[in-house]
Amino acid sequence: MCLFYHCYFRSNSGQFVSSILAIWIVSAITVSVLAQVPTVTYLGMMQTADTLGKGGTATRAGILAYTRQEKSKSDTPQTAVTGNFAELQEVKFNAKSALLPVGLTFGISENVDLTLAGTYAIGQIHKEIPNFYQTDDLDRNARVYPQPVFDGEIAVKYGIKPEAQDGLPAVSLFGSVRSGFTADDRLDAEGEFLDQTPANGLPFLGVETQILVTQRLGQALRLHAAGGVHMSSKGLRIIPLLQIGVEFALSDSIWATADFSKTVFVNGFKLDNVSSGGLRYDINGNASLSLFLVSKPGLQFDFTFGGAKEEVVIPQAPEDDMDLPF
Repeated sequence: MCLFYHCYFRSNSGQFVSSILAIWIVSAITVSVLAQVPTVTYLGMMQTADTLGKGGTATRAGILAYTRQEKSKSDTPQTAVTGNFAELQEVKFNAKSALLPVGLTFGISENVDLTLAGTYAIGQIHKEIPNFYQTDDLDRNARVYPQPVFDGEIAVKYGIKPEAQDGLPAVSLFGSVRSGFTADDRLDAEGEFLDQTPANGLPFLGVETQILVTQRLGQALRLHAAGGVHMSSKGLRIIPLLQIGVEFALSDSIWATADFSKTVFVNGFKLDNVSSGGLRYDINGNASLSLFLVSKPGLQFDFTFGGAKEEVVIPQAPEDDMDLPF
């Protein structure tokens, strides 16, 4: 019996080891193929830890409704500078508009993305002094000052650790600088607008930094998180940022997504508790189309084309059988 076992195992050991190696290699190739989803640099209103890769591009366009009404405290009118005169006036802010953010991202290296973006507002955004002319005709007493609203942004994302199918998350750093004109839409602690010149728009400079994390769980689920701070000349405050997101596969080429942002900034406007959900269609291993519905409300559209990245090297099977020393 022992002799039979020894002869059988010796004669089939090479085939046995080769079979095990073949199964392992096929499994590795299968995992690699299943894991080849297009790069996803944005998820709704948030950044992910993915980078495009060298030569990749991503285009974003959206529309977000923005409505707001504020007025200074009527019992203590604030100083308003009109022309060369400063007077105590009641001031109102009214916005019934849409913000149109657009952006183009370039993969300038395997781990570095550069984004050029901007936002333009359409609709009505204005300040108003209700009793400026002080006549008996209440319908014609108000003086209205339209507010210009637009900005430009430059941003950089640096991938510290890419997704490598090692069970560890991908990690990136993100930073952006925005500048342009926003609207003075919030009151200070005294119940007054920050800008005392309603005839002019409010220029601003905003800086944002974030750390981005993406974790894959299996082949059909990815989790995203982002945390950082936003600093702006509008209010001179440091505001914490927190965002979370998830995407899961519905089929080989369709993914469902959802994300939540405690706070986001668009053209200097502070938007709180913003959520979005959508679908992504993977055209192939490099390109994808995404459409998101935003709770503010709004729409966001993304088209991504991934660039060149280092490929995972899969071990090759040995050509000859292996003889074990027994």
